[in-house]
Amino acid sequence: MSAPSIGEMRLRMSLEAAVDTPDDSGAMTRSYVPVGDLWVMLSPLSADAQFVAERQEQAVEWIAHIRWRSDVTNEMRLVAGARRLRVKSVHDPDGRRRFLLCRCEDIE
Repeated sequence: MSAPSIGEMRLRMSLEAAVDTPDDSGAMTRSYVPVGDLWVMLSPLSADAQFVAERQEQAVEWIAHIRWRSDVTNEMRLVAGARRLRVKSVHDPDGRRRFLLCRCEDIE
């Protein structure tokens, strides 16, 4: 997979980090806080239909190409409007700290 040009990164998305807070019953409540805004190029990776709780659901995976940052982890998500992408893995394709490839999954 070749590195995108900067001009191909046209989608503006917010990078959000997970924050777990204990509630009164001892369970954890997860919320997200914005870390920063990024320019992103999304490429479809795969789509899969599966039955969950006796109904069909669609799972779509994407590769999000972003500029390299040291703080991106698989505990984060990318958000643009109503679209939410959970980051599943992060990879520096050539080890030169220029770009990151984030494997993401649509969150409904």
